[in-house]
Amino acid sequence: MQFPNHIEEVQGRGLFNVVVLISKSLFPISAYDICLKLKERRILANPTHYTIVCLTPPLSMRQRRMPVHIQHLCG
Repeated sequence: MQFPNHIEEVQGRGLFNVVVLISKSLFPISAYDICLKLKERRILANPTHYTIVCLTPPLSMRQRRMPVHIQHLCG
């Protein structure tokens, strides 16, 4: 895992994924703040509770756009 001090667990099925963050290392930032930053990168995500980020899959994803989506996640 790339950020073991900040991510407690990653859960998911298929395109639906949830990132559970460690609250002690997250303070004073919340899952809501992280979702706002992801929105700036054109990634849809919903905060649930204070430390959980639910990644929302796009309605359709084309093979040729995959590198762009990956770059936004990692960039």
